[in-house]
Amino acid sequence: MEGWTVRVSPDPAFDTLDPWIRAAFLDTTQPVTGRYADVFRYLVAGFLAYKSDGAARAHYPGFGSSHGRSIDGLEGFSRIAPLIAAWLAGDRPQVVQVPSFGDIDLLALLRTAIEEGTNPASDGYWGDIGMLDQRVVEAADVALTVWLTRDILWNTLDRDVRSRLASWLAQAEGKAVTARFTNWRIFTMVVNRTLKALGVPVSSDAFDADWSAIRSSYAGEGWFHDAEDGRFYYYNAWSFHYGLYWLTQIDESLEADFVDRARSEFASFYRYLVTPHGFPILGRSVCYRTAMPAPLIISSIRDTGVISPGEARRALDVIWRYFIDRGALAGGVLTQGYCGTDLRITDNYEGPASCLWGTRSLVVAFFQPDNAPFWTAEEAPLPVELGDFSIVNTTLGWQVDGNRAAASVTIRHPGRSGNPPMKPYTLKHKIASMLLQRPFGPGNRSAKYDGAVYSSANPFCGCINEKP
Repeated sequence: MEGWTVRVSPDPAFDTLDPWIRAAFLDTTQPVTGRYADVFRYLVAGFLAYKSDGAARAHYPGFGSSHGRSIDGLEGFSRIAPLIAAWLAGDRPQVVQVPSFGDIDLLALLRTAIEEGTNPASDGYWGDIGMLDQRVVEAADVALTVWLTRDILWNTLDRDVRSRLASWLAQAEGKAVTARFTNWRIFTMVVNRTLKALGVPVSSDAFDADWSAIRSSYAGEGWFHDAEDGRFYYYNAWSFHYGLYWLTQIDESLEADFVDRARSEFASFYRYLVTPHGFPILGRSVCYRTAMPAPLIISSIRDTGVISPGEARRALDVIWRYFIDRGALAGGVLTQGYCGTDLRITDNYEGPASCLWGTRSLVVAFFQPDNAPFWTAEEAPLPVELGDFSIVNTTLGWQVDGNRAAASVTIRHPGRSGNPPMKPYTLKHKIASMLLQRPFGPGNRSAKYDGAVYSSANPFCGCINEKP
């Protein structure tokens, strides 16, 4: 892979900032908005430490993906940009004091990155978007960033820059139609509706085809099929319901009733999976784990009859506290694993910045101003904190059992027996990666999908932290 032999060392500033953010966030005597502002400032510090001169890319420490260094660097910008944009959209300060970097103008940072990334004559150009290109995925996050800041960023860009940005985003049109995963359709839809909202001509036929595919993938009880193998996993939370929420925000004419109804059905079951000690993880992209509460936050905003703002914030807080306490933030970025870095479960498409999708729960949270009910409501207990339960989701074939005394939740798959063992990341994998110059790990697909039991108390992958 391009740039495979290039390695980035953690910035020495994080020798201090890593223990600081852990102590600051776990100090629950501090106001909740202040603790999350600290996480935000920590993550911005990470971006500033590793960004390119023009800020269009950021190369974080960690293990490279199968997309190559250029795409990994684009993810370094595109996956934190919506977080910065949501911070601004929630009426928070444009200039923020960032540890080790001083006062930073967030809007100027976004503007500089977009000006460089969309300029084909620049060394930081993000590149043309091809068929099934990872840039399709990243274009959706860039588009959301622009929509969130449309009044203060888009409307203040030079005409030439607006034209370049619109042209770059428009390249995503039709580039995901044969993607293996249905959730890719959401990315092109977000780009399409954003451009339309900004007054840029778009293809309604392409959008209609994507929307039809999404509707056809709906399985019931709030869940969507993402792949042909019929498996269900947490992409329903951090891709489908997250993306569909933003689509209905960008385009209010888009069947919001269906989206809200599906999310309500989803949240009414999904809320039972959260515990003060993580959640029963399974499936791919384990490193996105901190995005888990995103649809619960959205549901508390859109339909408080399903989950209250106080319970949704409790869900966000226990998830982030659990993972920060166990090494999820290190070196200025979310680590590549369930707790810390874990190469046994890293998927080949995940680079050092990919895990910043884990901030999607913070994106929807920061979209709410500090005085919104989500932030101000009294914290409410989770279902597992109220009592034992046993519920069944017929669409998934899952039986979910909650144990109040242990504060744990277990997913059981009736008809299965045993759990496939975890394969280790060995010297063989390391040597193969060096020789082939691409990621070569065990993957542990069977352990991720085929177990009979997945428990928050005993995650299938354990809780380890390897050095990059």
